[in-house]
Amino acid sequence: MLRAIKAAFLLRWPVKGLGDVPVNLVGLACLGALGIGNHGFWLAGAGLETLYLATLVSSRRFLNWVAAQDKVVEDGSVARKLKTLVDQLAPNSRGSMEQLNQRCDKIESLWHATDEFQLGTNEQALRDLQWFYLKLLIARQHLESADTEADVAKVQRGINEIERDLADPGLTQATRESKTATLAILKKRAENIERRKQSLEEIESDLKRIEAQVDLVLENATLDGKPQSVAINLDLVSQALDSGAFGSSAADVADVDAAYAQPQVPRTRA
Repeated sequence: MLRAIKAAFLLRWPVKGLGDVPVNLVGLACLGALGIGNHGFWLAGAGLETLYLATLVSSRRFLNWVAAQDKVVEDGSVARKLKTLVDQLAPNSRGSMEQLNQRCDKIESLWHATDEFQLGTNEQALRDLQWFYLKLLIARQHLESADTEADVAKVQRGINEIERDLADPGLTQATRESKTATLAILKKRAENIERRKQSLEEIESDLKRIEAQVDLVLENATLDGKPQSVAINLDLVSQALDSGAFGSSAADVADVDAAYAQPQVPRTRA
């Protein structure tokens, strides 16, 4: 029951542009701020929170979800899939992942003299940052591998040659139609190459953002000796990448995503 209450209390809801927002905590913070001017808001907040928690923890569907998540974590399947994903990385990417994990381990070791509830929340935020980082490394490796098969200069030369051929008024109708179709294919390839290049640039930027965020948390933990709120809503490109960005690792990525997903308010079926 305590596990279900904690899951309900930390409920997150996906909000476009913000990521997964802890709606319950945000609501309590707003009521707390309003209560400074009018204590009635504090009483109203206490009543609403009690009603909210009671509604969720009495939902069989919600309790089944929490139990299923616990089972996934307990049987070690997530850890095995994570190890598989890390093992598939190239040596340099695997080294980057290990360095980030070491920094996160050091952060947690510095969070010993703190409230257990707050510590659990921050540990979860660190875990999410590590997972986002790993997904970005997987996507980068897949995109770089695909990029080696695509010779940008060769594609552009092909486009230029066909455009020159199409400028010849002596082409037969059949030849013109064939070359026009080929040109469309080459232009589509050029678009895909450019999109891949843009994605790689965004991934590199987001990898650095996560590293900087973890470094900041480590500095704060070293100076203060206690956890501060760990921001994970960084609008990372990993949140927008579809399954195609992960290549053969897509299935394992989806499984870990499902296991790490925050509980949502159960919805009735139409």
